[in-house]
Amino acid sequence: MSDVGDERKPGIKRVRLTGARFDGGRLPVDSLVELQKYQDVVRIAAAAEWRRENPDKELPSDLRNSVSLTIERIDEGSADVFLAFEQNQVYVHYQSEAQDAADAIIVAAYSGAPIPELPALSLQEDSEFREAVSQIGLTLGPAQSIEFYPDSPNAKPVTITVETRKLAVDQLSRIEDFLMPTDPSPTTKGLQTTEESLVGRVTILNADDQKFTIVLADGNQVHGWYRQTPELLEDFREVVNSTEEGPLTRISGTLQSKSGKPFRFKEVSSIQRVQFDDTAWGARLTEFASLPSGWEDGAGEQITSVALDASQMLLRAVDHAQIERPGVFPTEEGGVLVEWAGPARVRSVEIMPDASFELFSLLRTQRMGDHAVTKDLSVAIAFVEAERA
Repeated sequence: MSDVGDERKPGIKRVRLTGARFDGGRLPVDSLVELQKYQDVVRIAAAAEWRRENPDKELPSDLRNSVSLTIERIDEGSADVFLAFEQNQVYVHYQSEAQDAADAIIVAAYSGAPIPELPALSLQEDSEFREAVSQIGLTLGPAQSIEFYPDSPNAKPVTITVETRKLAVDQLSRIEDFLMPTDPSPTTKGLQTTEESLVGRVTILNADDQKFTIVLADGNQVHGWYRQTPELLEDFREVVNSTEEGPLTRISGTLQSKSGKPFRFKEVSSIQRVQFDDTAWGARLTEFASLPSGWEDGAGEQITSVALDASQMLLRAVDHAQIERPGVFPTEEGGVLVEWAGPARVRSVEIMPDASFELFSLLRTQRMGDHAVTKDLSVAIAFVEAERA
Protein backbone atom coordinates (compact mmCIF):
# COMPACT_ATOMS: atom_id res chain seq x y z
CA MET A 1 0.00 0.00 0.00
CA SER A 2 1.33 3.44 -0.90
CA ASP A 3 2.14 5.98 1.76
CA VAL A 4 -0.58 8.61 1.51
CA GLY A 5 1.81 11.06 3.10
CA ASP A 6 3.76 11.00 -0.16
CA GLU A 7 0.84 12.37 -2.15
CA ARG A 8 1.81 15.72 -3.66
CA LYS A 9 -0.58 16.22 -6.53
CA PRO A 10 -2.74 19.33 -5.95
CA GLY A 11 -6.44 18.77 -5.37
CA ILE A 12 -6.04 15.08 -4.51
CA LYS A 13 -9.07 13.63 -2.74
CA ARG A 14 -9.05 10.39 -0.76
CA VAL A 15 -12.26 8.33 -0.43
CA ARG A 16 -11.88 4.98 1.35
CA LEU A 17 -14.63 2.33 1.29
CA THR A 18 -14.35 -0.25 4.07
CA GLY A 19 -16.00 -3.56 4.76
CA ALA A 20 -15.61 -7.16 3.54
CA ARG A 21 -17.11 -6.24 0.19
CA PHE A 22 -14.16 -3.94 -0.55
CA ASP A 23 -11.31 -6.09 0.77
CA GLY A 24 -8.30 -6.42 -1.50
CA GLY A 25 -8.99 -3.10 -3.16
CA ARG A 26 -12.17 -4.35 -4.88
CA LEU A 27 -14.53 -1.60 -6.05
CA PRO A 28 -17.92 -2.99 -7.10
CA VAL A 29 -19.40 -1.30 -10.13
CA ASP A 30 -22.54 -0.23 -8.28
CA SER A 31 -20.33 1.58 -5.72
CA LEU A 32 -18.97 3.89 -8.42
CA VAL A 33 -22.15 5.92 -7.94
CA GLU A 34 -20.68 7.11 -4.62
CA LEU A 35 -17.84 8.81 -6.47
CA GLN A 36 -20.22 10.12 -9.11
CA LYS A 37 -22.42 11.74 -6.47
CA TYR A 38 -19.42 13.51 -4.99
CA GLN A 39 -18.54 14.76 -8.47
CA ASP A 40 -22.13 16.00 -8.88
CA VAL A 41 -21.87 17.96 -5.62
CA VAL A 42 -18.63 19.60 -6.77
CA ARG A 43 -20.12 20.45 -10.17
CA ILE A 44 -23.13 22.17 -8.61
CA ALA A 45 -20.85 24.09 -6.28
CA ALA A 46 -18.70 25.14 -9.26
CA ALA A 47 -21.76 26.52 -11.03
CA ALA A 48 -22.71 28.48 -7.91
CA GLU A 49 -19.17 29.90 -7.65
CA TRP A 50 -19.21 30.94 -11.31
CA ARG A 51 -22.60 32.68 -10.97
CA ARG A 52 -21.50 34.49 -7.84
CA GLU A 53 -18.50 35.95 -9.64
CA ASN A 54 -20.35 36.55 -12.91
CA PRO A 55 -23.84 37.67 -11.81
CA ASP A 56 -24.81 39.21 -15.16
CA LYS A 57 -23.64 36.40 -17.41
CA GLU A 58 -25.15 33.12 -18.54
CA LEU A 59 -23.56 29.97 -17.15
CA PRO A 60 -21.21 28.44 -19.76
CA SER A 61 -22.76 25.29 -21.21
CA ASP A 62 -19.54 23.33 -20.81
CA LEU A 63 -18.71 24.31 -17.22
CA ARG A 64 -20.31 21.39 -15.40
CA ASN A 65 -18.91 18.67 -17.63
CA SER A 66 -15.51 20.36 -17.55
CA VAL A 67 -15.36 19.99 -13.77
CA SER A 68 -14.58 16.28 -13.80
CA LEU A 69 -12.83 13.89 -11.45
CA THR A 70 -10.69 10.90 -12.39
CA ILE A 71 -9.51 7.92 -10.33
CA GLU A 72 -5.77 8.32 -9.84
CA ARG A 73 -5.35 4.94 -8.16
CA ILE A 74 -6.96 2.40 -5.81
CA ASP A 75 -4.81 1.07 -2.96
CA GLU A 76 -5.09 -2.46 -1.64
CA GLY A 77 -6.51 -3.49 1.70
CA SER A 78 -9.83 -1.85 0.98
CA ALA A 79 -11.17 0.28 -1.80
CA ASP A 80 -8.86 3.20 -0.97
CA VAL A 81 -9.56 5.57 -3.85
CA PHE A 82 -7.58 8.68 -4.76
CA LEU A 83 -9.39 11.18 -6.97
CA ALA A 84 -8.01 14.16 -8.87
CA PHE A 85 -9.44 16.75 -11.21
CA GLU A 86 -9.04 16.37 -14.94
CA GLN A 87 -7.39 19.77 -15.19
CA ASN A 88 -9.30 22.21 -17.36
CA GLN A 89 -7.34 25.45 -17.27
CA VAL A 90 -10.38 27.55 -18.17
CA TYR A 91 -12.27 26.49 -15.05
CA VAL A 92 -9.47 25.39 -12.70
CA HIS A 93 -10.18 28.39 -10.46
CA TYR A 94 -13.78 27.23 -9.92
CA GLN A 95 -12.75 23.60 -9.44
CA SER A 96 -10.67 24.45 -6.37
CA GLU A 97 -13.29 26.73 -4.83
CA ALA A 98 -16.10 24.28 -5.57
CA GLN A 99 -14.25 21.39 -3.94
CA ASP A 100 -13.69 23.48 -0.79
CA ALA A 101 -17.40 24.40 -0.70
CA ALA A 102 -18.56 20.82 -1.31
CA ASP A 103 -16.23 19.45 1.37
CA ALA A 104 -17.46 22.01 3.90
CA ILE A 105 -21.06 20.98 3.27
CA ILE A 106 -20.35 17.26 3.65
CA VAL A 107 -18.45 17.90 6.89
CA ALA A 108 -21.33 20.01 8.21
CA ALA A 109 -23.96 17.41 7.29
CA TYR A 110 -22.12 14.68 9.18
CA SER A 111 -21.17 16.77 12.20
CA GLY A 112 -24.53 18.38 12.93
CA ALA A 113 -23.17 21.86 12.18
CA PRO A 114 -25.22 24.46 10.27
CA ILE A 115 -25.11 23.82 6.53
CA PRO A 116 -23.02 26.50 4.75
CA GLU A 117 -24.75 28.58 2.12
CA LEU A 118 -24.00 28.29 -1.56
CA PRO A 119 -24.92 31.67 -3.03
CA ALA A 120 -26.55 32.10 -6.45
CA LEU A 121 -28.24 28.68 -6.62
CA SER A 122 -31.59 28.46 -8.35
CA LEU A 123 -34.35 26.50 -6.62
CA GLN A 124 -33.84 23.62 -9.05
CA GLU A 125 -30.09 23.60 -8.40
CA ASP A 126 -30.70 23.82 -4.67
CA SER A 127 -32.88 20.71 -4.78
CA GLU A 128 -30.39 18.91 -7.03
CA PHE A 129 -27.57 19.87 -4.72
CA ARG A 130 -29.25 18.60 -1.55
CA GLU A 131 -30.24 15.40 -3.30
CA ALA A 132 -26.66 14.75 -4.49
CA VAL A 133 -25.19 15.23 -1.02
CA SER A 134 -27.84 13.12 0.69
CA GLN A 135 -27.34 10.20 -1.72
CA ILE A 136 -23.66 9.78 -0.89
CA GLY A 137 -23.53 6.47 1.01
CA LEU A 138 -26.75 5.14 -0.55
CA THR A 139 -25.13 1.83 -1.60
CA LEU A 140 -23.69 1.06 1.85
CA GLY A 141 -24.82 -1.95 3.83
CA PRO A 142 -24.26 -3.00 7.47
CA ALA A 143 -20.59 -3.00 8.60
CA GLN A 144 -19.60 -0.89 5.60
CA SER A 145 -18.46 2.71 5.54
CA ILE A 146 -17.06 5.47 3.40
CA GLU A 147 -14.21 7.42 4.92
CA PHE A 148 -14.18 10.82 3.27
CA TYR A 149 -11.02 12.90 3.76
CA PRO A 150 -11.99 16.57 3.29
CA ASP A 151 -8.70 18.31 4.11
CA SER A 152 -5.89 16.00 3.02
CA PRO A 153 -5.24 12.26 2.53
CA ASN A 154 -3.80 12.13 6.06
CA ALA A 155 -6.45 14.22 7.82
CA LYS A 156 -9.18 12.90 10.09
CA PRO A 157 -11.97 11.58 7.85
CA VAL A 158 -15.71 12.03 7.91
CA THR A 159 -17.15 8.52 8.32
CA ILE A 160 -20.33 7.74 6.40
CA THR A 161 -22.27 4.65 7.49
CA VAL A 162 -25.87 3.53 7.29
CA GLU A 163 -26.41 5.05 10.74
CA THR A 164 -24.58 8.36 10.28
CA ARG A 165 -26.17 8.86 6.88
CA LYS A 166 -29.65 8.85 8.44
CA LEU A 167 -28.71 11.82 10.61
CA ALA A 168 -27.07 13.60 7.69
CA VAL A 169 -30.08 13.13 5.43
CA ASP A 170 -32.28 14.58 8.17
CA GLN A 171 -29.92 17.54 8.42
CA LEU A 172 -29.93 18.02 4.65
CA SER A 173 -33.70 17.78 4.37
CA ARG A 174 -34.27 20.82 6.57
CA ILE A 175 -35.35 23.24 3.91
CA GLU A 176 -34.72 26.31 6.06
CA ASP A 177 -31.01 25.46 6.09
CA PHE A 178 -30.90 25.57 2.31
CA LEU A 179 -32.80 28.70 1.43
CA MET A 180 -30.39 30.35 -0.97
CA PRO A 181 -30.72 33.93 -2.17
CA THR A 182 -32.15 34.07 -5.69
CA ASP A 183 -30.89 37.59 -6.36
CA PRO A 184 -27.41 37.03 -7.85
CA SER A 185 -26.19 40.50 -6.94
CA PRO A 186 -22.61 41.10 -5.80
CA THR A 187 -23.87 41.68 -2.26
CA THR A 188 -25.18 38.14 -1.81
CA LYS A 189 -26.59 37.48 1.63
CA GLY A 190 -24.19 35.85 4.01
CA LEU A 191 -21.14 36.63 1.87
CA GLN A 192 -19.32 39.95 2.22
CA THR A 193 -16.12 40.95 0.44
CA THR A 194 -13.75 43.51 1.94
CA GLU A 195 -10.10 44.45 1.90
CA GLU A 196 -8.97 42.95 5.17
CA SER A 197 -6.03 41.52 7.11
CA LEU A 198 -5.87 38.39 9.23
CA VAL A 199 -3.13 37.33 11.61
CA GLY A 200 -2.37 33.70 12.31
CA ARG A 201 -0.03 30.90 11.31
CA VAL A 202 0.26 29.53 7.78
CA THR A 203 0.10 25.73 8.06
CA ILE A 204 -0.53 24.57 4.48
CA LEU A 205 0.97 25.84 1.21
CA ASN A 206 0.06 24.41 -2.20
CA ALA A 207 2.41 26.06 -4.69
CA ASP A 208 0.81 24.30 -7.69
CA ASP A 209 -2.64 25.69 -6.96
CA GLN A 210 -1.23 28.91 -5.43
CA LYS A 211 -3.31 28.14 -2.38
CA PHE A 212 -2.70 28.34 1.38
CA THR A 213 -4.33 27.82 4.76
CA ILE A 214 -3.91 30.13 7.75
CA VAL A 215 -4.98 29.09 11.26
CA LEU A 216 -6.29 31.97 13.38
CA ALA A 217 -5.89 32.43 17.12
CA ASP A 218 -9.33 30.89 17.77
CA GLY A 219 -8.37 27.75 15.86
CA ASN A 220 -10.46 28.52 12.77
CA GLN A 221 -8.89 27.78 9.40
CA VAL A 222 -9.14 30.20 6.48
CA HIS A 223 -8.13 29.12 2.99
CA GLY A 224 -7.03 31.47 0.24
CA TRP A 225 -5.26 32.02 -3.07
CA TYR A 226 -2.45 34.29 -4.21
CA ARG A 227 -2.87 33.82 -7.98
CA GLN A 228 -2.51 37.52 -8.81
CA THR A 229 0.63 37.84 -6.70
CA PRO A 230 2.74 34.73 -7.48
CA GLU A 231 5.82 36.63 -6.37
CA LEU A 232 4.65 36.05 -2.78
CA LEU A 233 5.45 32.33 -3.01
CA GLU A 234 8.86 32.69 -1.37
CA ASP A 235 7.37 34.79 1.42
CA PHE A 236 4.83 32.03 2.06
CA ARG A 237 7.54 29.38 2.04
CA GLU A 238 9.42 31.27 4.74
CA VAL A 239 6.47 31.20 7.16
CA VAL A 240 4.64 27.92 6.47
CA ASN A 241 4.94 25.57 9.43
CA SER A 242 2.85 23.96 12.14
CA THR A 243 0.55 25.91 14.45
CA GLU A 244 3.06 25.28 17.26
CA GLU A 245 6.24 26.26 15.39
CA GLY A 246 5.08 28.66 12.69
CA PRO A 247 5.67 32.41 13.02
CA LEU A 248 2.76 34.76 13.51
CA THR A 249 1.91 36.15 10.07
CA ARG A 250 -0.33 38.96 8.82
CA ILE A 251 -1.99 38.32 5.46
CA SER A 252 -3.78 41.18 3.70
CA GLY A 253 -6.02 41.04 0.67
CA THR A 254 -9.56 40.52 -0.57
CA LEU A 255 -11.33 38.57 2.17
CA GLN A 256 -14.76 37.01 1.96
CA SER A 257 -16.73 36.60 5.20
CA LYS A 258 -19.89 34.69 6.04
CA SER A 259 -22.11 35.75 8.92
CA GLY A 260 -19.35 38.03 10.13
CA LYS A 261 -16.70 35.28 10.20
CA PRO A 262 -13.70 35.03 7.84
CA PHE A 263 -14.36 32.51 5.07
CA ARG A 264 -11.54 32.74 2.49
CA PHE A 265 -9.09 35.06 0.79
CA LYS A 266 -9.94 35.55 -2.87
CA GLU A 267 -6.58 37.20 -3.42
CA VAL A 268 -3.61 38.29 -1.32
CA SER A 269 -1.88 41.65 -1.66
CA SER A 270 0.80 41.25 1.01
CA ILE A 271 2.19 38.89 3.62
CA GLN A 272 4.15 40.08 6.64
CA ARG A 273 5.73 38.26 9.55
CA VAL A 274 4.58 39.68 12.91
CA GLN A 275 7.35 39.62 15.51
CA PHE A 276 7.28 40.85 19.09
CA ASP A 277 9.71 40.62 21.98
CA ASP A 278 9.63 37.50 24.13
CA THR A 279 8.17 39.44 27.05
CA ALA A 280 4.83 39.93 28.73
CA TRP A 281 4.36 42.98 26.48
CA GLY A 282 5.13 40.90 23.43
CA ALA A 283 2.50 38.36 24.38
CA ARG A 284 -0.02 41.15 24.91
CA LEU A 285 0.73 42.75 21.55
CA THR A 286 0.47 39.35 19.88
CA GLU A 287 -3.09 39.14 21.21
CA PHE A 288 -3.83 42.58 19.78
CA ALA A 289 -2.36 41.64 16.39
CA SER A 290 -4.71 38.66 16.22
CA LEU A 291 -7.88 40.70 16.77
CA PRO A 292 -10.13 40.68 13.67
CA SER A 293 -12.29 43.58 12.54
CA GLY A 294 -15.35 43.88 14.78
CA TRP A 295 -13.55 42.47 17.81
CA GLU A 296 -15.46 44.79 20.20
CA ASP A 297 -19.06 43.54 19.92
CA GLY A 298 -19.12 44.14 16.19
CA ALA A 299 -17.13 47.36 16.38
CA GLY A 300 -13.40 47.83 16.58
CA GLU A 301 -10.88 48.24 13.79
CA GLN A 302 -7.94 45.89 13.39
CA ILE A 303 -4.87 47.11 15.25
CA THR A 304 -2.51 48.43 12.59
CA SER A 305 0.99 47.08 12.11
CA VAL A 306 2.57 50.51 12.57
CA ALA A 307 0.68 51.06 15.83
CA LEU A 308 1.86 47.69 17.13
CA ASP A 309 5.48 48.41 16.15
CA ALA A 310 5.38 51.83 17.81
CA SER A 311 3.80 50.32 20.94
CA GLN A 312 6.58 47.75 21.20
CA MET A 313 9.26 50.45 21.04
CA LEU A 314 7.46 52.50 23.68
CA LEU A 315 7.03 49.51 25.99
CA ARG A 316 10.71 48.66 25.65
CA ALA A 317 11.40 52.12 27.08
CA VAL A 318 9.03 51.35 29.97
CA ASP A 319 11.01 48.22 30.84
CA HIS A 320 14.37 49.98 30.40
CA ALA A 321 13.35 52.82 32.72
CA GLN A 322 11.99 50.31 35.27
CA ILE A 323 8.72 52.18 35.48
CA GLU A 324 5.67 50.68 37.15
CA ARG A 325 3.79 48.56 34.68
CA PRO A 326 0.96 50.36 32.92
CA GLY A 327 -2.30 48.97 31.64
CA VAL A 328 -2.13 48.17 27.92
CA PHE A 329 -5.34 48.00 25.89
CA PRO A 330 -6.43 47.91 22.23
CA THR A 331 -8.55 50.83 21.03
CA GLU A 332 -11.57 50.66 18.77
CA GLU A 333 -9.87 52.98 16.29
CA GLY A 334 -7.10 50.44 15.64
CA GLY A 335 -4.45 51.72 18.05
CA VAL A 336 -3.07 50.89 21.49
CA LEU A 337 -3.55 52.67 24.83
CA VAL A 338 -0.76 52.62 27.44
CA GLU A 339 -2.07 54.01 30.73
CA TRP A 340 -1.01 54.59 34.35
CA ALA A 341 -4.03 55.27 36.56
CA GLY A 342 -3.67 56.00 40.25
CA PRO A 343 -5.52 57.92 42.94
CA ALA A 344 -3.32 61.01 42.48
CA ARG A 345 -2.72 61.10 38.73
CA VAL A 346 -3.61 59.59 35.37
CA ARG A 347 -1.02 59.51 32.57
CA SER A 348 -1.47 57.83 29.23
CA VAL A 349 0.00 57.46 25.78
CA GLU A 350 -2.41 56.47 23.03
CA ILE A 351 -0.64 55.12 19.97
CA MET A 352 -2.87 56.03 17.05
CA PRO A 353 -3.42 53.84 13.96
CA ASP A 354 -0.91 55.97 12.04
CA ALA A 355 1.71 55.49 14.83
CA SER A 356 1.41 59.05 16.14
CA PHE A 357 1.25 59.51 19.92
CA GLU A 358 -1.41 61.30 21.97
CA LEU A 359 0.00 62.22 25.39
CA PHE A 360 -2.33 62.93 28.30
CA SER A 361 -1.76 63.76 31.98
CA LEU A 362 -4.28 64.68 34.67
CA LEU A 363 -3.66 65.41 38.35
CA ARG A 364 -6.45 64.86 40.84
CA THR A 365 -6.36 68.60 41.61
CA GLN A 366 -6.83 69.56 37.94
CA ARG A 367 -10.15 70.05 36.22
CA MET A 368 -8.64 69.68 32.76
CA GLY A 369 -5.62 67.63 31.89
CA ASP A 370 -2.61 68.34 29.70
CA HIS A 371 -2.80 67.02 26.18
CA ALA A 372 -0.28 66.87 23.35
CA VAL A 373 0.16 65.07 20.05
CA THR A 374 3.48 64.06 18.50
CA LYS A 375 4.87 61.80 15.83
CA ASP A 376 8.27 61.78 17.50
CA LEU A 377 8.94 58.54 19.37
CA SER A 378 11.64 60.18 21.50
CA VAL A 379 9.11 62.75 22.77
CA ALA A 380 6.71 59.95 23.71
CA ILE A 381 9.51 58.06 25.48
CA ALA A 382 10.52 61.18 27.41
CA PHE A 383 6.89 61.58 28.49
CA VAL A 384 6.84 57.95 29.67
CA GLU A 385 10.14 58.29 31.55
CA ALA A 386 8.71 61.28 33.43
CA GLU A 387 6.39 58.77 35.11
CA ARG A 388 9.28 58.00 37.44
CA ALA A 389 9.15 61.52 38.83
